[in-house]
Amino acid sequence: MSFTNTGFDREEGGNKWQAEIIKNRSSPMERGVDSEVMGGKEGKENICVIGSGDFGRALAGRLATAGYKVTIASRDPDRNRSLIPSGVEISGLSSAATADLVIVAVPKDFYPSIPANLLKGKVVVDVSNRATIRRDSTESQAEQLARLLPQSYVVKSFNVLSAYSLESGGLQGSKQVFVAGDDASARDLVSGVVRGAGFTPVDLGGLSSARTIEDIPVAVFPQWRVPFYIHLAIFIFLYILGFVKYQICWPITWSTDGTFLWHLWNHIPMDNMNKTLAVHALTTLALCYLPGVLAGWLQIYRGTKYSRFPAWLDNWLKMRKQLGLLMLFAASIHACLSVAYMSPTYHGLVYGDPVEASAYVMEGEGWGPKTESLNRTTIKVFGTEKMKWRGECFLMTGVFGFALVVLLGITSLPSVTATMSWKEFAFVQSGLGWTALIFLCAHNMFYGWPYMNGPSCGIPSSFQYALYIPFLTILMKLPMVLPPLSTHLARIRAGYVRTDTQKHSKQEESV
Repeated sequence: MSFTNTGFDREEGGNKWQAEIIKNRSSPMERGVDSEVMGGKEGKENICVIGSGDFGRALAGRLATAGYKVTIASRDPDRNRSLIPSGVEISGLSSAATADLVIVAVPKDFYPSIPANLLKGKVVVDVSNRATIRRDSTESQAEQLARLLPQSYVVKSFNVLSAYSLESGGLQGSKQVFVAGDDASARDLVSGVVRGAGFTPVDLGGLSSARTIEDIPVAVFPQWRVPFYIHLAIFIFLYILGFVKYQICWPITWSTDGTFLWHLWNHIPMDNMNKTLAVHALTTLALCYLPGVLAGWLQIYRGTKYSRFPAWLDNWLKMRKQLGLLMLFAASIHACLSVAYMSPTYHGLVYGDPVEASAYVMEGEGWGPKTESLNRTTIKVFGTEKMKWRGECFLMTGVFGFALVVLLGITSLPSVTATMSWKEFAFVQSGLGWTALIFLCAHNMFYGWPYMNGPSCGIPSSFQYALYIPFLTILMKLPMVLPPLSTHLARIRAGYVRTDTQKHSKQEESV
């Protein structure tokens, strides 16, 4: 039994629907396209990209994948035809005249060659970036393009992306893309295209904001500079303090015959570095938690959380992630160096009590022959005894503390943070972070307790001054985790406002 579907025969324009189903295996309605636009317009903008370079091709390919009709306009269409992405057409510059949106993907030096007459009344997107960190003009490159195209609506966008991120699909699918332009409807149009391409548009207003947008791709670690300088300053101070003690004072005070003990300078590259890194890592870990403690005490003093922190404290709170990761870098080097040169000479505590033996030793200069000594020499033999509890506690607190610090660093990565609830993130960064600080303070004390109160050359023991900031941080934190202060702080952070604070705020508002 045969059956002929004549459903389309009774409708005007039914042949278009039928042709669409045969061609695309789905109806226009099923693909989200209204039947009224089947006369050639598909609902999404017709986009022309001027420029067939790497970024222009990558952006055109991404937009074509998102369902836009994209054409690359080039003076020499045949030159890069083989490199054009699938679904993208290439033609001469005249194709810009029929586009709804024109993307200029050429360097700034080629702006004067852009056919302004073809872009009259069109929305033009500038995606360029400068090659230098500093601007050579008070204007942004987008503003310069706007001067050359006075009858077009110039918008700055897409410049924070790279050709690699556009071609790699979802690697940066949630990346924010900034939009700036003097015409609100033009910004809305570009924001819709940004969203359609799989990114998050951020409208920054007028075209003057393009100056800020163009600074973003060429900025070199803007959020890391101050934390890095702080870390570097702390390290230099601690290293100089150790150098004065170990390489200047000790060679003089330890000498029995008045000669300078130059052999102590052999420890400048590694031993000094490792000792400094140990103090540096512990100090900077405490500096990650100290601003939170200060903020808590400030909230208790003010009786409310609805007041702005001082600028210095606010900036300190914002740089805790960078401070923590730099601390992890210093702690990792310290751990590697400690394992690399671990020996009874450097870490006698780890090897337990030695057994002393008397033996003849071989004597001789340089590479020449050596002879047996006339007198017997006492030699310490390690490894026959297990280490005492202090040595085992020193190692285990160090290992556990370092492991927790590594865990803090891993969970601070955006890809890991995104998989955690706020409760889980707070538990790791706060609960385990404070645990790591306590473990590493104990690690320092188990090894250095006998030397803790042993100043040398007028300088306290490094085991002592390594604990100054950590102990201060812990002592300030303790009252905040014990009732009744902990309960009071929890109420403040839940929204409670002290009565006198409310009255003071109302008086300020009335003034």
